[in-house]
Amino acid sequence: MKNQSSLNKTLLAASIAAAITMLNACGGGDSSQPVGSNSTVGVITGFGSVYVNGVKYETDRASINIDGKQSIETSLGIGDVVVLQGSVNADGLTGSATAISCTDELEGYVLDLSGLVAGIGSINIMGQSVSINSDTVFDSETLTSISDLSVNDIVEVSGFADGNGNILATRIETKNAAEDIELKGLVSNLDVNVKTFTIGGLTIDYSLAQYFPSNLVNNLYVEVETETALSGNLNDGFVLSASKVEIEDDGDMDIDGDEGDELEVQGLVSDVTETSFRFNGQLVEFSSLDIDDDFDLSSLVDGMMITVEGYIDANGDFVVEEIEEDHDSEFEVEGTVTAKTETSVTVSSNSVLTTFVINNDTRMIDEQDDGITPLHYFSLTDVAIGDFVEVKYYVDSSNNDNVATELEREDAPSS
Repeated sequence: MKNQSSLNKTLLAASIAAAITMLNACGGGDSSQPVGSNSTVGVITGFGSVYVNGVKYETDRASINIDGKQSIETSLGIGDVVVLQGSVNADGLTGSATAISCTDELEGYVLDLSGLVAGIGSINIMGQSVSINSDTVFDSETLTSISDLSVNDIVEVSGFADGNGNILATRIETKNAAEDIELKGLVSNLDVNVKTFTIGGLTIDYSLAQYFPSNLVNNLYVEVETETALSGNLNDGFVLSASKVEIEDDGDMDIDGDEGDELEVQGLVSDVTETSFRFNGQLVEFSSLDIDDDFDLSSLVDGMMITVEGYIDANGDFVVEEIEEDHDSEFEVEGTVTAKTETSVTVSSNSVLTTFVINNDTRMIDEQDDGITPLHYFSLTDVAIGDFVEVKYYVDSSNNDNVATELEREDAPSS
């Protein structure tokens, strides 16, 4: 792979399309918000405006659409994946949003937790393999951490999916009751006689569905809803009795765009070989398109998050101009804030002082709730000297800066 210098734009166009059409829990699969000019697909990292893919977008005039319904910004959460339409200013760090679209990829029952160790690993949710890493945001009114989940708990998952039962979770939120049990994916193993098919490891029985497409076929992209609990077990498999099966995003991976439309898409690298890799589950082969940046294709590894930028050309193809690696958390520390600037905080942990760079990609979360209400619009401005924080970070190899991927303000531990 080290001798390859380019990507096949036709196959990459398909992967970009999949990234948009298949995103995910609060992730942009909603067709009521068209993906078009100056669109970005990525994870929300902050509020007070909305921060996505390193840009602070003003939202005063933006429409917010969640699960196909008009909503408000405070209903969005850190870790949600969205399709955002708008413009970016010349500084590349600020912009204005005109529309933000968000729809869940998966909501349902936890079936197996045996793959989760110390809050990292995989969870079987509705027959789908949901990967959890140190950057997965967990939100619950009753549970302290993702390790506290139990079988049959109901959760909503945001993240990046391949349509075949594998999801990288960027956010998991617990639900108090079963309301909209649903999942999305590609139809496989269709049996029209007994009216069943599978998505990932879950069998869908649509024989009693109030509605299902007359043109249901394998590889059709659908959303499935149910009003009843799953039947079955881990050994024999689970079955979902569908109340409704609907075609999602016209049932395919095509991207609707006009010449000159600019797109930016965040996604997951997997199945890296000497000649290809997968981007959000879609095959990308190395070929003849030159990438006009310093990204080293030989650095691609399974599990890496990347952000791809480009535009739609006169032939309707997506032309890639830039690929950038998204940094995962490598370390974490907790302690008391002793100093801060407009771009950094210094934290004392076990009498060791460490300074962390805070940028637009840093997830800012307020969990300080001892007698006060946590701030939804939480930013570095709200961090005070003496606050107790947990910081996840990586070390920038170019300058040895400690760059915070997440800053979470917490209640100080009891003495």
